[in-house]
Amino acid sequence: MIILSIAACLSTVGGVYGAVVWKKSASESSNKPPEPKLQLLKTHMVSVPILADGQVLGYVVTRMQFTADIEQLKASTVQPDAFVADEAFKIIYDTTPSDIKIGRKQALKDLTSNIVSGVNKRLGRDVVKDVFIDSWTYLSKQDMLSHDHAR
Repeated sequence: MIILSIAACLSTVGGVYGAVVWKKSASESSNKPPEPKLQLLKTHMVSVPILADGQVLGYVVTRMQFTADIEQLKASTVQPDAFVADEAFKIIYDTTPSDIKIGRKQALKDLTSNIVSGVNKRLGRDVVKDVFIDSWTYLSKQDMLSHDHAR
């Protein structure tokens, strides 16, 4: 009888302890802020002249896609697509011509992350979450001249 009483007490204490631990872990997971809902947007085509020694070597023609926080978009009076396109233009324009021609992978990763940080800094809040290169074409001056002569 004593053994049964001890077993009943231990199982009750164990059950209460388990319930308290489970309830605490459930409340901690519900206190986490919800992940932001994102919307995928595109910029218009951006044409950037590539210069060296005052001469136009060619153009980078690109379009960016980006994800933006839906709640931040609703609260904003301006749409971030113009800011993404402008930031892309400025960064590409400042990039050395050799990096553009080679298209180094790290340079492209740096480009997209720098666009995100630059746009969010200009907007004053974390609207843009990630930037992707939708299309990227480098047209040299010779490519453009041969295209014009083909017409």
